[in-house]
Amino acid sequence: MLAVPDPTPITDSEAAGSALSVDDEGIVLPGAVDPETTYDILLNGQHVWSLQPGRDAIAGTEAGPRAEWPRALRRYLSGRAEVILREHVGGVVLASAQHSFEGVDDSQVLVVDQHGRELLLDKWGRLIRPLSSEDSGTVHELMSEVVRLLEVLRDECGVPAYICYGTLLGAVRNGRLIGYDNDIDVAYVSEHENPVDVIREGFRIQRILTEQGQVARRGSGSRLNVRLKMQDGSMRFVDVFTSHWVDGVLLLPNDVGAPLPREAMLPLSTIELMGWQVAAPARPEALLAATYGENWRTPDPSFKYETARWLSRRLGGWYGGMMMNRKHWDIFNATAPKRVSWQPTPFAEWVAKSYPSTRPIFEIGSGTGRDALWFAQHGRQVLGIDYSTDTVGRARRRAARDDLPVEFKAVSLYDTRATLALGAQMARGEAPVDVYARFILHALTDPGRLNFWRLASMSLRRGGNLFLEFRTTKDEDLPHFFGQHFRRFLEPDEIVKDIAAAGGKIVHREEGHGLAPFGEEDPHVCRIVAQW
Repeated sequence: MLAVPDPTPITDSEAAGSALSVDDEGIVLPGAVDPETTYDILLNGQHVWSLQPGRDAIAGTEAGPRAEWPRALRRYLSGRAEVILREHVGGVVLASAQHSFEGVDDSQVLVVDQHGRELLLDKWGRLIRPLSSEDSGTVHELMSEVVRLLEVLRDECGVPAYICYGTLLGAVRNGRLIGYDNDIDVAYVSEHENPVDVIREGFRIQRILTEQGQVARRGSGSRLNVRLKMQDGSMRFVDVFTSHWVDGVLLLPNDVGAPLPREAMLPLSTIELMGWQVAAPARPEALLAATYGENWRTPDPSFKYETARWLSRRLGGWYGGMMMNRKHWDIFNATAPKRVSWQPTPFAEWVAKSYPSTRPIFEIGSGTGRDALWFAQHGRQVLGIDYSTDTVGRARRRAARDDLPVEFKAVSLYDTRATLALGAQMARGEAPVDVYARFILHALTDPGRLNFWRLASMSLRRGGNLFLEFRTTKDEDLPHFFGQHFRRFLEPDEIVKDIAAAGGKIVHREEGHGLAPFGEEDPHVCRIVAQW
């Protein structure tokens, strides 16, 4: 637990007998706060965060419960701020305090995006552009797209589709979108019970949506995400969930598993949302109670799902998930170009010097695309594969700007179907290929690594090399430039065994320091070249 500093001088709150203490690491709430009530934190009048003391703060400090600043907010905390604590329902201000973050007095704290638009911390701990910040024209455009999507699902895909989750919650409460939300949630009712049939139907629906001009990516076997590009250039997202019954239990990924009867859902009703008539369950209140509990009518931006273990295990086992760690990599790669050189990595230069070739080269885990682009600059046909859709988009734009023969594609190695399709594509090319994978192997969990070996085996049977570089177990306790995030430090002997089990053989292996220095970091890595 962090030490509680001397209370920061406060203003009006002292007269009311409440004290709010603020430092660079966190805040100490007044001792009289209700642990079950939701409170908003405002910085210079901007609502940036909501919390519930009993869940989000550490009790037991002498002054009151202490909550640390969320990680996503920390990089904005530099400058002066009036910090206000208010009740979310009713808006009563309980306390306020002045604080200069990082000792900076000549500027104010602003939590905004690159265009100056306000950001808010959502229930997943991410900073989002809330719907409350949108103008009426943008909301109208968004709603027209949502209505069109519901019509395509109903008329072209042949499934009853309705609004759900936070979108339904706002519609039932007051006919409006929830201001602290940033996306739209819809679902459709599948008549299938068997998970295999549900998944097959989902892929059929995805194909139809694509044919209708929608940009849809898959989050799991029972969840799609439709990306909407607005006229102002911003992106909005609509989650499309599959709901269906199994043994009388309605399943709505990822957080609803309740014994709701069919008549609670069908036939669909309509409800007003932002002036539009949209499809809703037959009894919306029943679905909302199953989703949020009996207190669903009380607004709570700090709400967090407490999904039952049986439900997570069932949905995960049946439908998997292609979102594992993806939000982390979307955020990481969004800032990486500011911290990473566009020059090639030492590994790319070593591959080009040690194994010169004109064969096409496929990079798995292309990240910012700097190595893929460099190989293309040196005359090789390149396909870059990455998990992060946003990263792929940025790499494509850079390749187009420089007129380079590079194709970038978003593929999840946790999606066996997509991996096998990619492997078939790579194996059917006119010439053998090389596969290049730097710092991707240690970023995968076991299912992803298994599909990586499948992909390598399929791609390299006609020749070509697999080039691997990864962090070893000797790097685990060393300092890392990018701090702590998901890594599995690997034992090289185990990787050699994995390659042999997949039918490959080692033609080069070396490990140590000095192979991949970056800034002040000199990681312990292993380089392997394998063939099939």
